[in-house]
Amino acid sequence: MKHAEKNGEHTEKYGIARRLTVYFTTCLLLFALILGLAFSALLYRYSRQSYVDGLKRTASSISEMVAAIAQRRGSIVIGEPGGESGRPPESASGDEMIRPGGDIRINTRSLSRFISGLTNSTVWLVAPGTGEEKYDMMFMMRNEVYVDTRFSQLNTEQSRFVENIFDKRELSTQTFSKLFGEGTVTVGRPVLDGGGRVMGAVLIHAPLKDAFRPLKHGLIIMAVSLVGALVIGFGAAWLMSKKFTKPLLMINKAAVRISEGDYTARTEVERNDEIGVLAHTIDDMGEKLETAENERRKLQALRQEFIANISHELRTPVTVMRGSLEALCDGVVTEPELVEQYHGELLKESKYMQRMVNDLLDLSRLQNPDFSINITDFNLYDCVSDAVRVARGMADGKGVTVDFVFDTGELPFRGDYDRVRQMLLIVLDNAVKFTEDTRYPVRVLLKEEKVSVTNVGKGIAPGALPYIFERFYHSRSETNKNGTGLGLAIARQIALRHGIGISVTSEPDGETSFVFDFSGGGA
Repeated sequence: MKHAEKNGEHTEKYGIARRLTVYFTTCLLLFALILGLAFSALLYRYSRQSYVDGLKRTASSISEMVAAIAQRRGSIVIGEPGGESGRPPESASGDEMIRPGGDIRINTRSLSRFISGLTNSTVWLVAPGTGEEKYDMMFMMRNEVYVDTRFSQLNTEQSRFVENIFDKRELSTQTFSKLFGEGTVTVGRPVLDGGGRVMGAVLIHAPLKDAFRPLKHGLIIMAVSLVGALVIGFGAAWLMSKKFTKPLLMINKAAVRISEGDYTARTEVERNDEIGVLAHTIDDMGEKLETAENERRKLQALRQEFIANISHELRTPVTVMRGSLEALCDGVVTEPELVEQYHGELLKESKYMQRMVNDLLDLSRLQNPDFSINITDFNLYDCVSDAVRVARGMADGKGVTVDFVFDTGELPFRGDYDRVRQMLLIVLDNAVKFTEDTRYPVRVLLKEEKVSVTNVGKGIAPGALPYIFERFYHSRSETNKNGTGLGLAIARQIALRHGIGISVTSEPDGETSFVFDFSGGGA
C-alpha cells in the first residue's frame, strides 16, 4: 500500500510537467512542420523563378550577341547540319553557320564551347528555313554532348513554342523535357535587328535539377535548424513546466499537511495569477482551520473546566445533604431541635442547588445563538426603576440604602425587558451583598443612555478583574459563601445579546462601579 502511494505521489509529482512538455513540444513540432512546408514551397518557387530569370537574362545576352554579329548582314543564316552520330558538321557551311558579313567567318565549334561554358546549358539558334524545313536550327553543345534535332521532329507543343518566339514573345516551358530525357526548363527569346524585325530566336535548355541545388542546401539548413530548435524547445519546455508545477507541488504539500491536522502549514507561494489565488485560498483555509482548532481546544478546555467546576460546586451540597439525611435516617439525630436544624440545612442546600441549576440553564440558553429572546420596545427608565425597587427590598434586610438618580424619564430601548432587568438585578444584588458599611448607599445613575451601579466595600482585586465574568469565578469570602459564580457570566451574556457595553472599575477598600452602555442600539 505504501509503495502504491509512493508511486501515485511520483506520478502526480511529475505527470503535469511531462504532459506540458509533450504538449508544448508537439505544438512546436507542428509549427515547425507547417513552417517547413511553407518555407519549402516558397523556396521552391523562388529557386525556380530565380533560375528561369537567370536563363532569361542569359538568353537575352546571347540574343544581343547574335544580333550584334549579324547586324551587318541583316540576317542569320544557318547551314545544313551534318556529320556523324550527332557530331556538328565539318563542312564550310558548318563553319559559317552564322554569317554576319562576307568578310567575317564564325567557327561554330568555338562558339559552341564558349556558350556552353558560359551557360552550362544546351543552346539552340533558330532562323527562318532556307530549305524544306520551316526553321533551321543550330545546336550549342552542353558538356561535349551534341543534340541533333530538326524542326520537323518537334511535337506540336514544341513547334508552337518556337513559332511563338518569332511572334516577339519571350517564353519559358518544360515541354522539351521528353526530348532531352530529363527534367528541363526552356527559355526562348527572339533575336531582333536594329529595326525591331525578328531575325531568329535563341532557346536555352537547362536541366531543372540545377535550379533546386540551392533548395536542397536550404532544406538541409532548415532541417538542422528545426532539429536544434526542437531540442532547445524541449529543454525550455521542461524547465518551464517544472517552474510551473513547482508551486502546485508546494500547494499540494501544504494541503496534505492540513489534511493530516497540521493547520499551521502554509503554501509559501506568492504569485499574481490563478495559482497565486489558489495558494491564497489554501492559506486562508489553513488559517481558518487553525483558528477553529484553537477555538475547539479552548472550548474543550472550558468544557472540561466547566465539568470540573460544576462537579466541585455540586459535591459540597450533595455531601451535606447526604450526611444530614443519613443522620436522620439512622436515628443519630433524634432531638426535635436538631432534627429541625437538619431539615433547615437540607432545604438551604436544595435551594442552592436549584439556583445553580437554574443559573446554568439560563447561561446555556443565552450562549446558544439559536435561543430566541423576547424582543419588545420599552422605556429603559421603567426597567431600571423596576430593578431598583426589587433591590431595595433585598437591601432592607441588611440596612443598606439604594439611591436612584436619573436625568430623564423617557429613554426608548429595544430588547428583552425581563433579561435586561435580570442583568441589572444581578449587579445590584452583588452591590448590596458586598456593601459592609451601611453608611454608604448603593448608587444607581441613569444618564445619557448609561446605567452605573456603584457600592463601597472591599472591592475587587486588580488581578481578579479580567476573570469576574467567567463561570464559577467568585470570591470565597463569608459574604459570598452562597454564591454560585454564575451571576456575572449570565449578566455578560445578556449584555452581549443586546449589544450593551459593560465595564468595571474597582478600588481596594473603596468604590466598585459597573457601567452599562445602552447606546449600542439594542437587540
